[in-house]
Amino acid sequence: MRRPGLGAALLMAVLMASISGCTGLIAARESVEYLRDDAYEDFNNKKITIDHAFTTFNNYTTEYTNRSTFMVTDQTTEIYVYFKATFELSRNVPLSFGDNETRYVRATLTDSDGMVQWEQDVSEDANPLEETLLPNPSFALGEWELDVKARGGGDNTFISVNDNFKIILTIVSTCTQYPLVEDCF
Repeated sequence: MRRPGLGAALLMAVLMASISGCTGLIAARESVEYLRDDAYEDFNNKKITIDHAFTTFNNYTTEYTNRSTFMVTDQTTEIYVYFKATFELSRNVPLSFGDNETRYVRATLTDSDGMVQWEQDVSEDANPLEETLLPNPSFALGEWELDVKARGGGDNTFISVNDNFKIILTIVSTCTQYPLVEDCF
């Protein structure tokens, strides 16, 4: 005589053995993955900021220099350049003292091939529009360099009047954003 419960118990034992342990984890992981949203394309913005104010008269004799580098990859889509220079103290200095060798901001953005992609050379207040560099047809891949040389003056004795400048580079790249992960790859 056959027992109907024995076949069902045997089938249950086989099923439980197959979904427990490592095999069971695979099934559980797949079901959780199925519930998660799909990855999507997003943008990753990397900023390089150079913000400098000259605070003494001695700064007229000493040149400020800064060299910043960043990588451009095949995922880089745009580079924004914001530039502003203000020569507050130099407005009050006689013009014979305010030539382009005494006070200035000289900034150059050079790509990995050695080609100048953006530059400014100012000795008066300047606030041009933000410039956008686009690939034409593509950016030179590799390390790009922002080189800044500047000279100016300032005084904080009685009132604060300082020559100053600000440069902000924003490097925009595409990336894949995965749900529940903060970093964009």
